[in-house]
Amino acid sequence: MKPILDFLTANPVTYFATVAEGNQPKVRPIQFCLEENGILWFCSAKSKNFWKEMQLNPQIELTSFDGNCCWVRVAGSVSFNDQWDIKKKILDQYDSIRQIYHSPDNPEFVAFCLEHWNATLFSFTDSPVSFSR
Repeated sequence: MKPILDFLTANPVTYFATVAEGNQPKVRPIQFCLEENGILWFCSAKSKNFWKEMQLNPQIELTSFDGNCCWVRVAGSVSFNDQWDIKKKILDQYDSIRQIYHSPDNPEFVAFCLEHWNATLFSFTDSPVSFSR
């Protein structure tokens, strides 16, 4: 599991796929925020279509690329576990997110996670390595 967490920490911009209306996949960049006890945390705004799509279908997949030779693919089901302490950690860690939401109490600001996930780390030079939580 550590290689996946290290990769996401070093390459936090992920391309996150959801399923939209009419089963149309939608992909957008979203920042990996943090890991706690193997749980992967992200954030969004309640008003975004992204948030609404996950409410309708929590099955997601994301990928991140290091710009060189390696990438990760993570699949799982989103848990809507909007914890105040996690939102505070995100705001403390990311000034850009704090500038948008200002406070963990902002009702628009939501945290969500992947508690159970499957991931594969790929490389152009090495065999894939898979992990699950």
